[in-house]
Amino acid sequence: MPQRPSRDPRSADEESAVERHVLRTKWLEQTFDEVEHGGRTMRFATTGSSSVKRLRSLFSKEPITLAWIDSFVEGETLFDIGANVGMYTIYAAIMRKAGVYAFEPEALNFAELNKNIFLNGLHHQVLAYGLALSDVDKTDRLLLSDFGLGISHHDFEENSWTEDKQFAPDWKVSKDDRRPQGCIGRKLDTLIADGLPFPDHIKIDVDGLEHRVVAGMLETLADPRLQTVLIEINFDNPKNLEIIDRIVELGWRYSWDQLRTHRTVKFSVEQIRSYQQRGVGGLNYIFFRDDWYDEYFSEVFANYTPGERILSRSRQAETFVETQS
Repeated sequence: MPQRPSRDPRSADEESAVERHVLRTKWLEQTFDEVEHGGRTMRFATTGSSSVKRLRSLFSKEPITLAWIDSFVEGETLFDIGANVGMYTIYAAIMRKAGVYAFEPEALNFAELNKNIFLNGLHHQVLAYGLALSDVDKTDRLLLSDFGLGISHHDFEENSWTEDKQFAPDWKVSKDDRRPQGCIGRKLDTLIADGLPFPDHIKIDVDGLEHRVVAGMLETLADPRLQTVLIEINFDNPKNLEIIDRIVELGWRYSWDQLRTHRTVKFSVEQIRSYQQRGVGGLNYIFFRDDWYDEYFSEVFANYTPGERILSRSRQAETFVETQS
């Protein structure tokens, strides 16, 4: 664990549930925030505004993702595919003592991810790989949405954009003028055959190319040792929507109560079906085979009030605890 840092005071309007610090070593000077949650401490690098924004939204952006991670038995193995700067990687490693293999191909995000591993003293528990998971084993390019820390929507090997992207009023990126980075792509099945440990849980969030990740892990999906898979499904992407039926055909299922549990609203099934048909938005689908998860997500949904603390528990626990800080 890095040495205890000095405190970096911030203005009153910046105060929140986190504390900002500065770590200084012979080779590194790094600002970071320290988050106390569930009796444990997580540290996150605050190199840029995007990192700070991701930290501020850790407990509010995807409450069902945290409830899913909270269900892990301590010490299980998570593959975090599309880890970005590692918010959920660190959460799983600290809160559930998970062994995590995090995959992030973009250079700036990969650097911040490794800073977070260092800040939490997790080098013997978490390994980050600068790879794009896909359906091919090849060397190619990563087309960036833009060059910046904490940014997403990058593409490996192909340009999936059908038009220019207007991410914000002051942020437009041309479809035909995307900056490339050199990148190596690997199939998940290949990585496991090469010696990576078999995962208990997999998280896939690669902004539109999830179908290619799934195509490269069919042997893994067929293995009964795999317990759950979380996949971000974008409803405006027909190839993403096809993932649902493909995985269900392999013997997996999902919970409507899990899908209905959103950070701002408790959806009806009819609303979700309408969004799918109209190609609007998207949701994280958590696929499982164990009946325990049907009961778990039903209990989470029944006890959840949008905007308030979500209750969760691990498969070892009998009672629910508060997830959101």
